[in-house]
Amino acid sequence: MFFKKNETKECENFPVDVEVFAVLLKGSSLDKIEPFCDRFNKCFIVSDYDDELNSIGTFLKGKDITHFTNRSRQSTLSKDNYIKYKIKNIQTGQVFRWTHFRLIETFFHYKSLAIGLKVRPLPEIMLKYHLSMPEEYHLKFPNTGILSIMYSLIVIRPKILWVFGLDFYSRPYMVNQTQGTPLSLEAQSDKLERLDLPKFVIDLIKDHPETKVMMASYYEGWPELKNMTLV
Repeated sequence: MFFKKNETKECENFPVDVEVFAVLLKGSSLDKIEPFCDRFNKCFIVSDYDDELNSIGTFLKGKDITHFTNRSRQSTLSKDNYIKYKIKNIQTGQVFRWTHFRLIETFFHYKSLAIGLKVRPLPEIMLKYHLSMPEEYHLKFPNTGILSIMYSLIVIRPKILWVFGLDFYSRPYMVNQTQGTPLSLEAQSDKLERLDLPKFVIDLIKDHPETKVMMASYYEGWPELKNMTLV
């Protein structure tokens, strides 16, 4: 049921133990996926991803894909891509509140596609990780890509987590964004620096030593972490 708080502590899309999971973001290092695409079967693709699917979609055929997205209709995929990649589950990056009108509007947009998409609000347990952020982010995390990694580590809890495309905006997106994005790369980079999100991610990985993180990234500021390998 979408129109109530999500009180679950498990991932409804992947309810059983997941050995290996992947998060596919939009940064330049997404181009590293080809030699590793056979290492995972279950994954998130994050935010508007039609442009990326045009480039790397061949490596995702037959995989169990959930679309992890924000509250905006701009981040939905084309109906054709939901069908082509057999995507049935949408995980939104915001908790449900009756006052979240954009989220409700987006829910009805997904339903209007009439292809049986299951849309879920963010679990309430994720809110405690928002509290280290300024008050404006207490009900919505400031970056959907980082939120999808948080969700993977905290809710799905795989033994191995592959991450592609997390460059902290130090390089351009892997493909040109024909759909457009709400914030420019410079604005996104400024927000990451202001909120110190690279440190947030590093601490997040440290706090989950039970998961081995395989990080495909061009970001040059990664420290050595016991449970992370750069590829």
